[in-house]
Amino acid sequence: MLTESFHYRPLFGRILAAAIVVLCLVGLAGLAVAGDWANLVRTAWPLAFFGALAVALFWRPRIMIEEHGVTVVNVLRTIEVPWPAIQRIDTRFSLTLFTPGRKVPVWAAPSPGIRGAVAVERADVRNLGESAYGPGHSVRPGDSVSTPSGQVAFVLRKRWEALRDAGHLDSGAIEEGSVKVTPHWATIAALGVLFAGTVASLVV
Repeated sequence: MLTESFHYRPLFGRILAAAIVVLCLVGLAGLAVAGDWANLVRTAWPLAFFGALAVALFWRPRIMIEEHGVTVVNVLRTIEVPWPAIQRIDTRFSLTLFTPGRKVPVWAAPSPGIRGAVAVERADVRNLGESAYGPGHSVRPGDSVSTPSGQVAFVLRKRWEALRDAGHLDSGAIEEGSVKVTPHWATIAALGVLFAGTVASLVV
């Protein structure tokens, strides 16, 4: 069984979110210092909305690979996937877990774009997990360990294959509701209120 957990949250995303929030705060502070209260009131809503959106999109998403399973924290929901429920791991557009009746994309681990795919070297796709390779030993650019999706997929496949080969995934049918989905209601409500306030401030 697994003894160590693996948590992944991209550093660049946190830096980007922090930069956007700081810029929004600087904008508000600048208007306050200038005494431009009319524009301060008008722009407070959109700046607050973009700051909150940046946190939701880039700061919060992450994936946690642990002994009991995989927890994926996306923008608007958290998905808890037990190991036996994982049928396939793919990296076509982003790291994605395929389970019975549901596929779980991992927002924190996107696959590379065209430029990133061109930069992939052969050394980056060697000695991956057996399940990473397709017909003719083909492999997706998103499986390269030089990419976010490939880094996480490598760890995930290694542990999933170890559990599979040890027989820990042969428990029979997956129970209904074993994949738990928890919406981020507070985030959804906050973004909804801030967006409504933004629209209202622009119309007035």
